[in-house]
Amino acid sequence: GLVLYPGARVDARAYQDILGPVANAGYLVVILKVPLGISLLNTGQAREAMDRHPGVTSWTVGGHSLGGVSASAFAKANPDVSGLLLFASYPADNMADSGELTVLSISGSNDGLTTPDKIAASKPLLPPTTVYATVEGGVHAFFGDYGEQPGDGEPGISREQAQQQIAAESVRFMDRLAEAG
Repeated sequence: GLVLYPGARVDARAYQDILGPVANAGYLVVILKVPLGISLLNTGQAREAMDRHPGVTSWTVGGHSLGGVSASAFAKANPDVSGLLLFASYPADNMADSGELTVLSISGSNDGLTTPDKIAASKPLLPPTTVYATVEGGVHAFFGDYGEQPGDGEPGISREQAQQQIAAESVRFMDRLAEAG
């Protein structure tokens, strides 16, 4: 299963289309509705979703932007989480020694908020086995459907093309975790 923390003040429904292919591949997908639109107000919220689905034996937590910070904190504090999926995000704390945690970081080359430099600078915080995928021409707002975002970069690819890449990478990641588990 996958539990996703939305970005700050982004409606949970903004991630339906991008995560639809993950659900269509046979994985349970839970997109959290976070308090006041800020996931950091309850970083443990993924546990509630996981507990509601006891038949799911392997969990990935993920998040977009600030939601990825919350997902990272949850994954670090919960060793029963096997995967961490970051959409234009990085952890606030060092997770480099997070043992068995499998991580995929997907970012956009034209992201004006979670810039390529910020992704590069955060690499020492993630396990050395982390896989990085870059959507060439992708911007921050392409990781959901919520319109343009102030401070973001100029896209060099269509939203649809970017989201197809993000969805495909996410499905491949979930498949790798399922095969390993």
